[in-house]
Amino acid sequence: MTTRGKYLIKKSMQLGLTLRFLFLIIIFSLFIGFEVYITIWPVVSGVIPQELLDMVMDQIFFRLICFIFPVIFVITAFSIVFSHRIAGPIYRLENTLDRLIRGEDVETIRLRKGDALKEFVEKINSLISMVKQSRITEQKDSPTAKDE
Repeated sequence: MTTRGKYLIKKSMQLGLTLRFLFLIIIFSLFIGFEVYITIWPVVSGVIPQELLDMVMDQIFFRLICFIFPVIFVITAFSIVFSHRIAGPIYRLENTLDRLIRGEDVETIRLRKGDALKEFVEKINSLISMVKQSRITEQKDSPTAKDE
């Protein structure tokens, strides 16, 4: 199987999936943060003196900011690698089907280890075999083949 160095094969699809993942993670994080705040803050604010409370808030926000950027980077990288396992086969399928529609002779589609859509590609490969067989049968039955 071949390995590709380019991970953004179908940019709009892959970036769209990445943005959706990021959006869900941000919404989930905000929800969890809000729940923690509602649960813990009344207790903490009653125990910690007001002078320390501002320092605690600053530390919490600083640590959150320092945590958010690496997490966004990791999620973005993961999303692109994950979507590459889908976009690669789709790209290969589209190119092969375009060539088949144009009447070119195409080979069966081979995917890399870990790629998605393997069952779908197996069905497309069966279709490619049927089209090849049909073309061979048509060539044998055509009048020009009989005249020779």
